[in-house]
Amino acid sequence: MSTQTQTETTTTSETGVARLRALWNDYLPYWFIAPMVLVMLLITFFPGAYDLYLSVIEEPTFDVFAAEFVGLQNYATAFGRGGALHSFIITVTVVVSALALESVLGFGLAALVAGVESERLQSFYRVLFIIPMAVAPVSLATIGRIMLNSEIGVIPYLIEATTPFAAPAFLSEIPLLTVVLLDTWNWTPFMFIIFYAGLSSVPDTLIEASRVDGAPLWRRYLHVVIPYMKPVVFVATLIRLIDLFRTFGVVYGLTQGGPGTATQLVSINIYEQMFINNSPGVAAAIAVVYLVFVVAIANIVIAKVGFEGVWD
Repeated sequence: MSTQTQTETTTTSETGVARLRALWNDYLPYWFIAPMVLVMLLITFFPGAYDLYLSVIEEPTFDVFAAEFVGLQNYATAFGRGGALHSFIITVTVVVSALALESVLGFGLAALVAGVESERLQSFYRVLFIIPMAVAPVSLATIGRIMLNSEIGVIPYLIEATTPFAAPAFLSEIPLLTVVLLDTWNWTPFMFIIFYAGLSSVPDTLIEASRVDGAPLWRRYLHVVIPYMKPVVFVATLIRLIDLFRTFGVVYGLTQGGPGTATQLVSINIYEQMFINNSPGVAAAIAVVYLVFVVAIANIVIAKVGFEGVWD
């Protein structure tokens, strides 16, 4: 090989390397996000597409093209005989009630702890109040069934021993309220810790200025602290809202959706349709509608409150 040919080959190789380097540098952000995009496709979009496919066929088969297409029949069954509408109402009731209680109690506890002057006591209360969040859902449901049992439960015993009232049968007379209260006990610490962090970020100068102006405590919180914490309140509420729509383990372990269908959340209805009634098409139809519903609710919250409006 002549010297000229070797030089041309070397030049071509260097040009190719330079092009690859330039291509890498130009699209560097996309190379970094490519693995995450691939993971999202595998764990989110593919299962979602398959769920949509299951909702419009009679029964799943190994050959996806051989399954019998039934259109919207599974959706009609889900909202007819499947009790989907009832489970939607139950779920919305639990979500709204639990979210309101957890937000109010979480903010109240955060305000009380933030007002404690001793750093050591603040640390003690922080640890104490987040303990319920560390309890696993199955353990919480098991403990709850025992403590709320009308015959051997400690809570009915304390009610009857310390008050003139008879203890209700929590799991049969007021199951929905019991579910809401148990979830509130379990997840108020989540709201507490976020609100506490938000309160800690409020500048002392703002609070001091409102105090000098003669504003009472409730006005300082209403007109100074809470407006300053709007981003924190918005993010905490949105995260907890979406998470509440995913509730399953605690409620199923505590009541299994009963008595009857009194606490049958959408997640429990989907589980029963799939694994008890052996109706994957109906379960998939409910799941598709539920996904659209939750995404719509989240987008409405974002649109009405809005990230831009929160940070104004």
